[in-house]
Amino acid sequence: MSDSKNHQKDALSPISLKEILGYAVGDAGFNFYWIIIGSYLSYFYTDIFGMSAAAAGTMFLVTKIIDAFTDPAMGAIADRTNSRWGKFRPYLLFGAIPMAAAAILTMSTPDLGDTGKIVWAYATYTMMMLCYTILSTPYSSLAGVVTANADERNKIFGWRFFFAYTTGIIVGAFTPGLADYFANGSEAHGWQMTMVLYASVATVLFLITFATTKERIQPPKGQVTKPLDDIKDLLNNKPWIILFALAMIIMMTIVFRGSSATYYFKYFVQRPDLMGAFIGVQMAAYAVGCLLSPYLTKLMDKAKLLMVLMTLVGVFSIAFAFIPKPQSTGVVTVDNSTKIELHAKDLLDDIDQNSNRFQWVEHKAGIFWFLKDLDPIGDNTSSLILEPVTSEAKANRVISVYQMDENGAVIQDSSDLPKEIIWMFILNIIISLALGPKSPITWSMYADAADFNQWKTGRRATAMTFSAATFSQKLGGALGSAGILWVLASLGYSANQIQEGASLSGIVWLQTVVPAFFAFVAIFALKFYDLSEAKLKQIQQDLSERNS
Repeated sequence: MSDSKNHQKDALSPISLKEILGYAVGDAGFNFYWIIIGSYLSYFYTDIFGMSAAAAGTMFLVTKIIDAFTDPAMGAIADRTNSRWGKFRPYLLFGAIPMAAAAILTMSTPDLGDTGKIVWAYATYTMMMLCYTILSTPYSSLAGVVTANADERNKIFGWRFFFAYTTGIIVGAFTPGLADYFANGSEAHGWQMTMVLYASVATVLFLITFATTKERIQPPKGQVTKPLDDIKDLLNNKPWIILFALAMIIMMTIVFRGSSATYYFKYFVQRPDLMGAFIGVQMAAYAVGCLLSPYLTKLMDKAKLLMVLMTLVGVFSIAFAFIPKPQSTGVVTVDNSTKIELHAKDLLDDIDQNSNRFQWVEHKAGIFWFLKDLDPIGDNTSSLILEPVTSEAKANRVISVYQMDENGAVIQDSSDLPKEIIWMFILNIIISLALGPKSPITWSMYADAADFNQWKTGRRATAMTFSAATFSQKLGGALGSAGILWVLASLGYSANQIQEGASLSGIVWLQTVVPAFFAFVAIFALKFYDLSEAKLKQIQQDLSERNS
């Protein structure tokens, strides 16, 4: 049997679970960075670092101009890399540590003036996204050359995004608590040390992916192309063009939901302590939806499945907009740099007049929202006076109150979630379950688009295909983050102040109606995608015959 036949057989053979998991944990590494970028970085720049919303929004978009050049350039470089480790794997080996350093600098807050802050943010964020490109483009491309077997690709992408979303649960839910835990009197220091932890873990995961994977699919023998030829091929690849737009639109949907959630719970719900819980539950539902994707793709064509899922996202996001502001949150977060007095009647809905026993409690910093460390404070009275804290102490404190009977049993706990917040979490889970299969399905479709390109032109440019896909995601993320900040700035948002009127309504719309709009736009884009499962089978058969 010829070498080409052996290579083709190897590429179509099942791959080991070890290699599937080894590849998949790499995306866990990326999500220690991406969840921060997609869910917390806007909040970090405005409420921790002290940039204006307008300046931060402009920075997110302007830096994408650089990505427009670096992403395809990285794809062209990776496609033409030849080393003893392959085309794509060496970048995981040599790019992990620079990525960690750039991320830590991005989450650092040197004492600079307004102009200095903007310069620092532009420089460090651009550096971080450049390092992200150097790592993510080869990593994504690696999935296209590990196997040509469609079922094995579905497994790879299913496990990849399961690990990605599982990491999202950790980062989404733990980050506020970890930042608080590491703060030591400085919120900024807490966020920086949290990134030090995440970057260290991510570096190890990238090295695991490098050590456990193998590149099996090679370009056609003797292929010589120029980067401009690769770009021309992509621009003539209709499925890829549609996927480029689709990935950008869906990423905007996800980022609008994730980034606005921090503002939504701080200013609308007035429960910033639930910020991590909401994003953590969101990521958990993404992970479950992701695991379901291999089974869902057996029920219907990928494009039709995405249309159904995005319809669910749009409908339930609109329903989310009708959830009213809770009448009483039961928990108060105080910045007690000045003396403050709290009253039980303001936190408890219906005080039992037969009992005048109360217990005030402080919710101590924990790294996960449901692991409560409650510290009794104050006397058993219906009011609590908090004196100003010292500069070394933690300024933000989360306080709630119990009412108890004469035996000390709790009659009611003000921190019990009201029905409005419970419905917020329920709809969040439903929407996130529908969005969960998006990533494994669309990335699998990108691999299909690379096969289609080779079938149509006789040339294969895997890294260029995936680098453009990565740019599409980053552009969608930047547009989402910038859009949120620009809307807030235009509506008069001022960080760490009570939001009223237009700015508060804008925060609600960014969490609900705006993601619904982009979900429906995604459905429209999918109408033009024509790479069916039957056509893909024919393409694989033709490529197999050519390679033989």
